This record gives sequence, C-alpha cells and structure tokens, in this order.
Amino acid sequence: MFVLSHPKFKKLVELEGYDEDVELIADAVAESVCPAICMNDSCDHTAPIEPDQDRGWCENCGTNSMKSALVLAGMI
Repeated sequence: MFVLSHPKFKKLVELEGYDEDVELIADAVAESVCPAICMNDSCDHTAPIEPDQDRGWCENCGTNSMKSALVLAGMI
C-alpha cells in the first residue's frame, strides 16, 4: 500500500507543479532521478536525487535530510 498522505509528499507534489500525486509517481518511476524534498520542518528544499535515496544531502540547510518521492510514497 502506498502512503501518499505525508505532508512533505503533498508539499513536494505542489512545489514540483503536479496536479495529482499519481502524476508525480508516474514520472518518478520512469526517470533515472526522482524529485526529493528536505524532511526538516523548517526547510522545503527540493532537488532531483536517486530514486532510493532516504538521507540525501540538502544544499539549503546542510543536513542529510532529503528523501525521494518514491521513498515517501512507500514504493521503495
């Protein structure tokens, strides 16, 4: 079961310009990189990263807090 209700996932969908959650997922599984968002409460930095990344480097706040959309959705 996919968990598409995480607030950071919803924010990522919005920031990436998608109308629907599934549109982001469909694009993410078709590409070699995946949209990601910083999981820190005070940061919503986004960047393309590896689809399985769950501790990527955030260039905005300087922590290993980036998580890919596919990880957030529970697909990986």
